Amino acid sequence: MNCPATLRAGDSAKWSESLPDYPASAGWSLKQRLLWSSGSGITLNGIAQGDAFEFTVTMADSQNWTAGKATLVQWVEKGVEKITLGQKEVTILPDLSVAVNHDGRSRNRKALDDAEAALANYVASGQLHVAEYEIAGRRMKFRDAEQIQKLITHFKTEVAKENAALALLNGGSVPGRVYYRG
Repeated sequence: MNCPATLRAGDSAKWSESLPDYPASAGWSLKQRLLWSSGSGITLNGIAQGDAFEFTVTMADSQNWTAGKATLVQWVEKGVEKITLGQKEVTILPDLSVAVNHDGRSRNRKALDDAEAALANYVASGQLHVAEYEIAGRRMKFRDAEQIQKLITHFKTEVAKENAALALLNGGSVPGRVYYRG
């Protein structure tokens, strides 16, 4: 399926599909449906362009899309025949032009920031001396500094991987790598 892996709510998008086994000239129509876990969905109808199909999403079409993961399913129809061709996960990005707030950090970046804040709070709050306590039969046990540091190390590695992938996508090189041409 040629639909982009990410679409932004409020944006226009266009893509085409060529299906040699199901050409428009033979009477086939191509449809795609975006489905969200909330139970909502929208159907996109391919417009025949020769033997291919073109999909166009306008700003008005996508302005109310819910940001997050969605599933795109694709099928062809001809008369009483219907054949499902596949499905894929699509990420719907929020419309930042109308957003009131936005936290663009990845899950790993958020987790790293939270772990670093937890370590700072751990040291500042004096929990260095209290590992656990019990009041009226309810027990509270805290992570120690070493456990929090392990989380920080783990998430630093994950964030570095994300940053390296972004650098490659943006035409750069992987940080920390030395490239040699012989």
